[in-house]
Amino acid sequence: MQAGMAGGMRFTANYSNKVDAKGRVSVPARYRALLEKSEFPGIVVYESFKLPCLEASSREFMDELSQRLAEDFGAFEDEKEALATTILGAAFDLPFDGGGRILLPQSLMQFAGITSMAVFVGVGEKILIWEPAAWEAYRDEQRSKARAAAQRLGALRPRAVAAAGGGQ
Repeated sequence: MQAGMAGGMRFTANYSNKVDAKGRVSVPARYRALLEKSEFPGIVVYESFKLPCLEASSREFMDELSQRLAEDFGAFEDEKEALATTILGAAFDLPFDGGGRILLPQSLMQFAGITSMAVFVGVGEKILIWEPAAWEAYRDEQRSKARAAAQRLGALRPRAVAAAGGGQ
């Protein structure tokens, strides 16, 4: 396992998987291989408070998040209550079944608009779980932002070379 936040887990790539009529969906094998090393052999899933999708992580990530909330905010601060209620209070511990599937609660599926397919997207310490069309729209929007950001980074390159003494 790689070192870092979320118990050392870093999720990358994206995968589309079928959701059956009961709400069962297979977690991508690459993600399961990391998550199965967790103290909880499953995945913790909750509604994103920023995006129209679900977020998922290891139990260790959720524990670290809870600890950060306790350290960074006073026990009765409104911001702590908002974050704790929105994330921790709505998180579902979803164990893997024998086939590596989880059972998504109906409330989570409705929130994200997931019906027959789900797209799992690794974004570092978390996994985003999207309805396919919503994922494509979000991905395209992020690509546009990334192109703009990359152009700004490219503009910095000559100054960095000049500062190092190579741009004379």
